[in-house]
Amino acid sequence: METSPEKSKVVNLKKKYSDFLGFQIKAVEKSGKYVVASRLTPKAKSKVSEKLSNQIKKIQNPKNVNDENHEVHIYNSIVIGIQNYYRYATNVNIDLQKIAFLVDRTFKLRLRSRIKRKCENPTVGFVYNHYKHSKQIRFIKNQAVAPIGAVVHRNPMYKPVKVNKYTEEGRALIHKSLEKVNMGILHYLMAHPVKNRSVEYNDNRLALYCAQTGKCAVTGKILELDRIHLHHKTTIRDGGTDEYRNLIMLDIDVHRLIHATKSDIVEKYVQLIQPNYNQRDKINRLRNRLNLEPITM
Repeated sequence: METSPEKSKVVNLKKKYSDFLGFQIKAVEKSGKYVVASRLTPKAKSKVSEKLSNQIKKIQNPKNVNDENHEVHIYNSIVIGIQNYYRYATNVNIDLQKIAFLVDRTFKLRLRSRIKRKCENPTVGFVYNHYKHSKQIRFIKNQAVAPIGAVVHRNPMYKPVKVNKYTEEGRALIHKSLEKVNMGILHYLMAHPVKNRSVEYNDNRLALYCAQTGKCAVTGKILELDRIHLHHKTTIRDGGTDEYRNLIMLDIDVHRLIHATKSDIVEKYVQLIQPNYNQRDKINRLRNRLNLEPITM
């Protein structure tokens, strides 16, 4: 088997960076111990700049007038994808800020007055809610444009070393975790994303189904396909987003009870669900987030 001299080499990480999947990684001393310092590789930065530049050209010259919003949506998807992938680099904000300067200049040269810093009536959605506090957000007509430089480093989540597909023990642990999830329903959810919802929403729908092992977060009952509902703890109208921590998977009747405002509707679903003390407490905490009266019956 042939190896690439460029990729197969020994590197002293205390002295030099090592490239891996678009990241440059190095060990630096901090408080008497070595920690990881990472950033984007020059090749990765070049690819990111090129990809964004090409999409800006498509926004500048859409195939027809109605395609402009579609091309902006694609641009936003590219930005969010890049940020989600590279946010684990410790210096990601520095690297993407440099790219942001070039991108901003490209927008000004190509779109001129079509791109603005402020908008009186912006289209409210994930991009606007997620980046509205950033000074780098821009608008094309009423559509928010995701700023590539508005990213914060996030520590990667810990996963036990034992869980992997290369050892018999690791594969057994993976299979054990999947035993708790109805793979038929999971595959259906993957093949049938909710229309008119963001990519983040549909990704988190899958993640929540696995994390909650297919059960309602309030009642703990296994959810059939036609009873799966996702609830926003803070509504989109009140500034909530489709991020994982703002979503919870519920049974359809529980979801209706949480949003119910009329006493007869509340009574109807309380009788259907018959929540115990702990379940009622969970429902009331979710209703409280919506500024609704607690259920007492």
